Amino acid sequence: MPRWLKVVIAALLPSVAGVLAWWICVAHELGLDTTGIVVGLVVLLPGTPLAIWAGQAEPGTSPPHAPESDSRPVPAVIGDVPREPKAFQPRSDLSERVDKMFSARHMAVVCALVGGRGVGKTHLAAAYARRCIEQGVPVAWLHAETVEQLHGSVDQMAAELGLRSDLDDSATVTRKVRVWLQERREPYLVMVDNATDPDLLAPLLPSHGRTRVLITTNDHSFERLATLVPVEQFTEAEAVGYLRTRVGGDDGGFRSLAEELDRLPLALGIAAATLVGPPRLSCASYLRRLHATPIEVLLARPRGEPYPTGVAQAIMLSVGQTGPAAAHLLGELSVLSTSGVGFDLLGPQAETALAELGARSLVTFSRSDTTAFVHRLVRRAVHDQAKRDRTLSEMIEAAAQRLCVAVEDVTDQDTWRKFPTIMAVAEHATTLWETVEQVPDDESAQMRTSAQLVLRVRHDVASHLVYLNDGARAIPIAEAVVRGREQLLGAEHPDTLTARHTLAHAFEYAGQAMEAAGLYQRVAAERSRILGDDHPDTLWSRASVAFSYTMAGRASEAVPLLDRIVADQERALEPDHPTLIAARYFQAYTNVEGGRPGRGIRLFQQLIADHERLFDRDYPDTWVVRGQLARAYKVAGRADEAVQLYEHVAGQQARLLGADHPDTLITRHGLAAAYEAVGRTTDALAEYAWVVNRFEAVMGTEQTLTKTARDDLERAHRNLRQG
Repeated sequence: MPRWLKVVIAALLPSVAGVLAWWICVAHELGLDTTGIVVGLVVLLPGTPLAIWAGQAEPGTSPPHAPESDSRPVPAVIGDVPREPKAFQPRSDLSERVDKMFSARHMAVVCALVGGRGVGKTHLAAAYARRCIEQGVPVAWLHAETVEQLHGSVDQMAAELGLRSDLDDSATVTRKVRVWLQERREPYLVMVDNATDPDLLAPLLPSHGRTRVLITTNDHSFERLATLVPVEQFTEAEAVGYLRTRVGGDDGGFRSLAEELDRLPLALGIAAATLVGPPRLSCASYLRRLHATPIEVLLARPRGEPYPTGVAQAIMLSVGQTGPAAAHLLGELSVLSTSGVGFDLLGPQAETALAELGARSLVTFSRSDTTAFVHRLVRRAVHDQAKRDRTLSEMIEAAAQRLCVAVEDVTDQDTWRKFPTIMAVAEHATTLWETVEQVPDDESAQMRTSAQLVLRVRHDVASHLVYLNDGARAIPIAEAVVRGREQLLGAEHPDTLTARHTLAHAFEYAGQAMEAAGLYQRVAAERSRILGDDHPDTLWSRASVAFSYTMAGRASEAVPLLDRIVADQERALEPDHPTLIAARYFQAYTNVEGGRPGRGIRLFQQLIADHERLFDRDYPDTWVVRGQLARAYKVAGRADEAVQLYEHVAGQQARLLGADHPDTLITRHGLAAAYEAVGRTTDALAEYAWVVNRFEAVMGTEQTLTKTARDDLERAHRNLRQG
């Protein structure tokens, strides 16, 4: 009989019986008290058994609100929990963090192990799952790398729990599983491996109950669903310990191999399988193979190893999940320096792509979030894939274009402020050139264009360093540019000759003036033969030859040479041509150095007048010439005038360029010498000390200008003690 009919009968019969009893009592004129007692007995006596009868369930039906699954046992394991790999490293710090997170609360907890592909997230999660099984906590292991994998895993879980019917769609199955997890009163572990989409997983996650959910992912966007536990490469001790246990023995190359493989557990596992053989290999032999063999070949998944993919495949799977802009940026980062790329070079337009790469664990960031890093194996995988796709030259060109913008936008006057950027570009350009040289068989027009652009960046860097008088740093860069342009363009190409001229200039500012003179002479001869005697480049090289003699301490020989060169330039060039203006500066400076300070003063004064006519009043080079005029006054014995002019120039340069600009510091170095010349020893020492301190801070302790200022400070102290 339907339950609703039982309820109607149980309610109706006692009521009818009570009404009849009341009428009978009234008809017999019984008292009110007696009538109440009779009616109550008539209602209660049949009403109580009828209510019990109406509340009984029909045979074969479940009690109200009882979960359907309570009627069947819960499987101890659903899905396939990975077995423990050989030489498994427990990584107790990470395991303890997961244990603490799950044990700290008695309600549903969602935790995500997040990190790049191959860092060992799955095996850490499997170790936790195996511990749960040993403790009697049931486990469901779900795969979630694709929509199909997740739906298939959840469907299997629902089937084994007896929750799914044949008519249920995936959304219904997911909802039933979630309700079951929330209503469960005992602990349960749901392990979701390689999750890629937080929105896809969210409908499955319980909001209450005793269920624990452990996720592995390389996507940091799961932070909105779970508490993240970052998983990185092995520590050095873990990596070496793994190799010792897995391979056996005590190969002295374990540490080197671990570092070469970025201490990546997946890479170490694949390498170990090869090392144990047969035939057995040493770490040194394996490293040689590693350097000579693409990683998709050498670090492919060996048969029988508990990894679903090889290293390169795992990395490129992650790359394939990024958008075009992020993949393009990763290509650039992969051909730049391993020391990291500063956000200042990447610019704000790269923020979205960087965030995507970071979310996929393809790049990492410095603690200050100012530098992006790409791990060695990610670089190698992207690099090797680009070789196969013939897109490596495009990656190099894109990275070089970025560097080119960074250094070409730097003005001479701003070079010192941009010194850290210039040095960063120098390092990145060196790495780019090494990449170019690693593919010598690529003679495509695209690669030649890319190579020339890299050399252009390196030449700009060398020129900036020369402007800062930093010949020591400029020389190796300039030498590499010369070699590269000789190879690409030929020894007589104008760009090659420009590179040689810059190299000579670097020698000059590194204190190797005669080496500079020889190289200047070679460039002048080549330019004369190719461009003609009256070409501005030829005339400039000739002036540089003469001035290198001045810098070598042979100013008396340089004076007549520069007089002839200036006369030739005045004949061949316009009166205000930049080459002629520069040669006249050389001429004035050389006369001062060559014992003719009076003539040097007149030449500097004429040059200042022309500067004032040609340029803005605050043109920085005009103040440099005025500083040299002050120096000429000191050499000529007019030290008081020198002090006065130096102080004026230093003040104007500090106003225009900044107190720490090299031009300002050079002027104040000269001011210290002028103070010394007029007997203001205390002022001279204070000025020398200040200049040394600022040169060290701005240019470094080993820069030529710093060393010269330090030497003068020490000499002044000695003179004071001896006096």
